[in-house]
Amino acid sequence: MTAPGSPYDNSVRIGYARVSTRAQDHQAQLDALDAAHCRQVLVETASTRGDRPKLTAALELLHAGDTLVIYKPDRVARSMKELLVFLEDQLHARGINLHILTGICAGIHKPAGATIADKMLFMVAAMAAEMERDLIRERTLDGLRAAAAQGRRGGRPITVTDDVLAIAQARQARGESVTTIARHLGIGRSTLYRALQPADIEHAAAPAVPQPRTASAPQPK
Repeated sequence: MTAPGSPYDNSVRIGYARVSTRAQDHQAQLDALDAAHCRQVLVETASTRGDRPKLTAALELLHAGDTLVIYKPDRVARSMKELLVFLEDQLHARGINLHILTGICAGIHKPAGATIADKMLFMVAAMAAEMERDLIRERTLDGLRAAAAQGRRGGRPITVTDDVLAIAQARQARGESVTTIARHLGIGRSTLYRALQPADIEHAAAPAVPQPRTASAPQPK
């Protein structure tokens, strides 16, 4: 239950903070979460790899109707596109509310809210996701038509643009499989898998080439 005296309902509220080892201003973030009547606050140290195990752990504690509490949107996403993917795939799909404590989007956002104001952020995320899927399908069809015009039939065009790759990388960082991501984006699994591979492992090490044997000199009798 929520702490006594909380202005919120009895749903579970889990706080999430992401701090940098270089920054010195994260105390305001932690103080705001401490005052936000959270049952628990999970603190993550920013990683250059981009993985966020504490965010995953926070989401696992939440169920439909519960609330994820963050200081600002940039604590859970590095771009607006990543934020919209997070809202649509991680929160909206599971009926989890989002409480942003400060900034232009401050307030409680509810995917199943009774008013437009309650669910506006989730509506924008859903619209962006639908638009992205339509654009990917459109680019796929355009690629197939262009191939057919040049006498090629079948096969998948390369559809992993920088934007598509950014979405795929964000979803992969949250633990989704390449198969699931490819199905959601409407592109081939093998195409996406190749795009996600680091450049330094594209080529396997070449096998050692055996050296030719030299004829041994005849031994004297």
